[in-house]
Amino acid sequence: MRGNNNISLWGLIAVMMIIQIIICDYIYTGPYIHLTLLPLIILSIPSETSYPKLALIAFAVGLIIDLVSDGILGLNSAAAVMTATFVKPISYTTINRDRSDKLERLTLNDVGFFRYFRYSSYLTLVFLVTYILFDCAGFRPVSFILVRIALSYVANIIIILFVSVTLLNKRY
Repeated sequence: MRGNNNISLWGLIAVMMIIQIIICDYIYTGPYIHLTLLPLIILSIPSETSYPKLALIAFAVGLIIDLVSDGILGLNSAAAVMTATFVKPISYTTINRDRSDKLERLTLNDVGFFRYFRYSSYLTLVFLVTYILFDCAGFRPVSFILVRIALSYVANIIIILFVSVTLLNKRY
């Protein structure tokens, strides 16, 4: 039974990757907002996944999106690996260690809206700060970077919570 659950979860992750590629290629929100589902894809991976495997999966997903979309090669990969690095520490601090270790995958139903919101918010911030700092790399003023992080955060957390409530809240 668990194998079927993993197959459907990986299928859902593949669908989210396709949606991310469509977002990258066809939705332009201007220079201030970067839309991404990568933090959601990373937090959808089962929690018993070891860090090296999680980092490798995050790198591969980011690289696939970088290769297929019009972005800078390695930018999504770097931000995804940084996000994967903080999955365990953030889940331990926002949800608590005992509960995080017992759950196969953290869902809104399992941990509650507020804890899930904090968990996904922190992971999204890690991703966006890494992505935007690497993207701007000394070429943009600090005010532009801060506004871009703030606007991207608001847009992404709305999308992530919407997808989490509608798609990921189900058992896979």
